[in-house]
Amino acid sequence: MTGGGCLILLLLTNTSITPAIAPLRAEDALQVQTQLAQTSQTSRQRGPLEGTQLVQPSPEERAVVSQMLTTKPRPKTLKDADIKYLNDLLHKAAWYGFERRIVHKMWTEVSGKEWHDAEVSQPPKNEQSP
Repeated sequence: MTGGGCLILLLLTNTSITPAIAPLRAEDALQVQTQLAQTSQTSRQRGPLEGTQLVQPSPEERAVVSQMLTTKPRPKTLKDADIKYLNDLLHKAAWYGFERRIVHKMWTEVSGKEWHDAEVSQPPKNEQSP
């Protein structure tokens, strides 16, 4: 078969397959759009995700973060990534709720004491968030 014959065969094969695939892609796109619309409606009904609300860190929380950063020798439970994370938090004006919980857990690991701050409401022991 010559080069021109191969090219014609290739074009004929390509044009006969493409129309069969095109409706499938349109159906898939429609299904994905429907799923996205349902997901966005569900998320609006539930409200914002837990822990994504911005909170103002208390002075005691800022002091604890500063204390964990300056403690020498550094506790074995704090890795380099933890130090960087705490340093970044120290310079943020507001934290997310989940960041506050992370700081409280880090403090508990480092100090061996449960976090207790009268300014910050804590969830009851039996209703801890995931």
